[in-house]
Amino acid sequence: MDSARIPPLLSIITVTKNCAPTIARALQSVREIKTRDIEYIVIDGVSTDGTLGILREAGDLVDILVSESDTGVYNAMNKGAARATGRYVLFLNGDDRLHADGFGQALEILRTEQAKILCCRSDVCWPNDKEIEVLVPRPFLLPFFNTIPHLSTFISTDIQKSFGYREDLKIASDYDLFLRLFLRGYRFRIADPITAIHYRGGVSGDIPRSDAEIERVKRDNLGVLYFVVRLLMQLNRLRKKSFAAGSR
Repeated sequence: MDSARIPPLLSIITVTKNCAPTIARALQSVREIKTRDIEYIVIDGVSTDGTLGILREAGDLVDILVSESDTGVYNAMNKGAARATGRYVLFLNGDDRLHADGFGQALEILRTEQAKILCCRSDVCWPNDKEIEVLVPRPFLLPFFNTIPHLSTFISTDIQKSFGYREDLKIASDYDLFLRLFLRGYRFRIADPITAIHYRGGVSGDIPRSDAEIERVKRDNLGVLYFVVRLLMQLNRLRKKSFAAGSR
């Protein structure tokens, strides 16, 4: 068999639009882990700030580069997934980066276990904040919260293409995808490696809008269970409030 026809293990997909200040950081992190077993796809939304020039200067690091108009970030992410030829897909934001050591451990798990969904950990920090929080995946809490760090979640390409991202959402479509998969019984393989660092800010930093979309995702997916989840969350808030008052 011609080895050139063997599909890569992983397709990493980055969606960009005017990411000139940060895209070099993301590209360098991909360069540190890139092998013949990894395909790198960039879908650009017709950047006008020099992002495209930086991407083209990356040479053969980027296997597929598309720059065209889109209807939003999740539309662009679906375009990237449609072009993926790897067995798994991973989405890397244009302002984030990968951790080489943990990333290598995750790839070994994919090679040996062939999990459908592999969830690792992410470091996360806010701009100008030196403290780093570790996001730990907790799929059993998905009916209540967005508890899967998509930046460190490797998904079977077949599953990603079959389910896709809802393009009517602007922030929480990754949560919607993970909740749909959870409710359909897909197993989330949890692993300890920290594979990426996420820098908070931008649209995802709009907490009120994010919270509103998360509630919408719950209503759309949980049905009557949504009201049970709301009640349990309210009871938990009251318990925490009572505990805090009692400890004063």
